[in-house]
Amino acid sequence: MELFHKKWIPTRCLPREYGGELESVEVYSQALVQRLESLQWFFDAELLQSLRTEMSEVKFGFSAGAIIQAGHVSDDDLQLLKIWQRETDLPQLTDEQLVLFLIATGSSVELCKATIETHFRIKTKTPVLFKDRNVQNEDLRKIARVMHFAVMPERYGGSTLFFSGLNDSNYRNLDFACFLRMNCLIVEAILQDNNPQDVIYAVDCRGSTFMHAWKINVHLLKVYFDYIQHGLPCRIKNVHFLHSNRVMHTIYNMFKPWIGQEISSKIKLHSSQESTNSFYEWIPKRYLPKQFGGDLESIRVYHERTMKKLVELQFYFDAEQKLWLRD
Repeated sequence: MELFHKKWIPTRCLPREYGGELESVEVYSQALVQRLESLQWFFDAELLQSLRTEMSEVKFGFSAGAIIQAGHVSDDDLQLLKIWQRETDLPQLTDEQLVLFLIATGSSVELCKATIETHFRIKTKTPVLFKDRNVQNEDLRKIARVMHFAVMPERYGGSTLFFSGLNDSNYRNLDFACFLRMNCLIVEAILQDNNPQDVIYAVDCRGSTFMHAWKINVHLLKVYFDYIQHGLPCRIKNVHFLHSNRVMHTIYNMFKPWIGQEISSKIKLHSSQESTNSFYEWIPKRYLPKQFGGDLESIRVYHERTMKKLVELQFYFDAEQKLWLRD
């Protein structure tokens, strides 16, 4: 150590563990930790700034300015939200994202704030439904084989139509968490791309059995309904369960306690005997795929287009995940 002291660092600069004149390494280690903790605000700000920069590079299928100019939301409300979010420790959203929340909440700024808080609370506490959203990953590729998820090409009265249903009726192949994750993924893709007025969701219950009901994770289902009711930056106009059977009625009774009156009134169960005709009362045939007696192509065509669109939007899902996911 003498050579080290003479040639490189004198004893007056070293802790006593290295033959120096200073206090113990532990003393300086604790002081350093305290200093880093006092600078946490700086590291948080740096992180949020880097995340904001990444999300700011994402191009939406619409602009906040165009939505404001069309009179759907006001610039004053947008500015109030921007000021508010700068005062919170929440991830910083772009103008386009804030506009989506404003539209979903009917431009109620206070409700919008609560919805944004719920949005991130649910995502951070239950990331299994929202992280690793890449349809080229094996788990999502598998659910895309077991089920179809199809966004229709034309809106009906400003509403985007979204269908899902079983391709494979073997209950062993159904991953319920992936099913919910894909649903959330597609709704956000719809919002990112074309800013619909609202979404109409139709689920084809054909092929479902009570064994499928056993695959349901009750906790995740409860979280999912909390999200779509209180944290989703989108309005759900209606949810239709087509070819509804005893299984679907059992599942419906399972989740009914977790849904409020507003969304409960939007859920429509169509039995196998009445599915086609009663559904046409809600949506005309020209907006529907041929599996539902409609004038459009096979639902498989729109499923493939939807999956292709999700691949194209991977840059968005990656940037969005970095906003809220903390390792």
